[in-house]
Amino acid sequence: MLSVILSPGHLTIWRPCAPHVSNPNWTADGRLPSYVQEAHITYALETAGNGPLQPSWLACMFDLPGEFNAVAFTEALRAWVTRHEALRSQFIVALPLPPGERFIRTTLPADAVRIRRSAAADFTDGRKLSRYLENLFDSEVLAIGWPSYLWATVSRPQATTVYVAADHTLMDCYSILHTTYEIQLLYASAHASSQRTAASILPERPPSYLDFAEAERSAAGALNAEHESIARWRTFLSESGGRLPQFPASVSEATESPADQPSGYTELLNASDALSFSRVCRTLEGNSFAGLLACLAKAGQEICSSNVFRTMVPVNTQTEHFQFSIGWYVGMGPVAFSIKQTDSFGEVVRSAVAGLDGLRNIARIPLPRVAELLGQPLRDPFMVSYMDLRHTPGASNWNTWGTAVFRSRCTDPDEVFFWFIRTHDGFHVSYRHPATKLAGIAIPHYVERTKELLRSVARNGDWPALTSLPKKDRIAHDRHQTHCGDRISRLHKLRCCYRRLRRFRLNCCPNTCGKRFPRSPPRIWSLGIPRCAIRPQPSNL
Repeated sequence: MLSVILSPGHLTIWRPCAPHVSNPNWTADGRLPSYVQEAHITYALETAGNGPLQPSWLACMFDLPGEFNAVAFTEALRAWVTRHEALRSQFIVALPLPPGERFIRTTLPADAVRIRRSAAADFTDGRKLSRYLENLFDSEVLAIGWPSYLWATVSRPQATTVYVAADHTLMDCYSILHTTYEIQLLYASAHASSQRTAASILPERPPSYLDFAEAERSAAGALNAEHESIARWRTFLSESGGRLPQFPASVSEATESPADQPSGYTELLNASDALSFSRVCRTLEGNSFAGLLACLAKAGQEICSSNVFRTMVPVNTQTEHFQFSIGWYVGMGPVAFSIKQTDSFGEVVRSAVAGLDGLRNIARIPLPRVAELLGQPLRDPFMVSYMDLRHTPGASNWNTWGTAVFRSRCTDPDEVFFWFIRTHDGFHVSYRHPATKLAGIAIPHYVERTKELLRSVARNGDWPALTSLPKKDRIAHDRHQTHCGDRISRLHKLRCCYRRLRRFRLNCCPNTCGKRFPRSPPRIWSLGIPRCAIRPQPSNL
């Protein structure tokens, strides 16, 4: 959040409060954590050692119009905590114990939580406010302990901005956005001094994520290594060298202490182009996600000339029964499909559709359980997420509410993660990558090339073909690709392979051979939103 300039004002922190865990209000709860919760918390504790836990929070912000009503806001928060059992439960962890015994859950009754507010300061500098909130979330919103969430408000005469932060063990992205909708409704009801209860303005209290986690764990625990989904995982790993796929280009560098990952945010298609792109994909018996994967595969092939595109894809596992419940409803699945240099967009879309077949069923088996059954650790360094958020409750009001979502820092040396988001405003991507020179060149170019392909499909029904270039430019491009073989450095190869296929101009090869090759005009990139995982509105924060 450090590079996000927030609107300053009077900051107040709001925390849920309850008796100490030794109090009888905290009752023993036999429901186990989900596989992803257990893996996440275990990893956090093991990597922290004797030091502080690394932050792993998600946060959202939204505006409440008019003069702020603190009493109504307090009532809204209490109603929200009462509504969701996951917000009233915690784990006591003992790592020395064997798996299955190291997590002890305790849970509070619905009426046991109070809301405590404390005035922090008046801020006149938006950057200082960003820094303060980030430090606050990093220190208090953690994977272990209760509460692992809090709220903050920044009041101004014309509106009040609300910030909600929760550790990932509590919420996924859909949950954090649904929180925006629920608190808006609960606050509006309390502010109007209405006699309506939360149940009358929202669907009845949703089922608990704790029950979902228990059922998911029971189902996954009953599987064996011969299950058809595990067999598909085994085949995928065998074909990808025994490990989960990496970004098509090398982006890592040997380092003992990786730096914070840079992030970026780009609008790919406006609302009109996004609709056009979707129509093109449907005529090819695909959908927008298959079309996106086709464009990503094409951009990737231009890097490494691979005939197969592989990545990991998160899948929402929330069933209709749990649709209004908050939790970590995310599974991971493998995707692989073929692509040839001469393939049209339609051919690759159909290939991507085949690669996505059965993905939802595979992703219902939690990745940590898959690793257990395969007998090997699984770590996903390359992820492509696609979320169509247009039907999320409150989505049509996000611009009015000034809704935005942020994520905590990450210092991973290898991970390249993309979050592609479809909203009423169009198609956007947020991403993060290793803090290396290789990644700093490769990832922004990859995003830009994907953007060009998406727009070409939206406007022309296909991606721009190399044969559409003037003959002299095709020859120059082919000679350049031949010249830039394994003899040159990886960094130079990345620079070479991402040259635009239009508006060429000649320049000398930076190596000593003196060959000449086409190069595109320089581009200007802004990567200054390191916390923004999803920004439904395209305007700057």
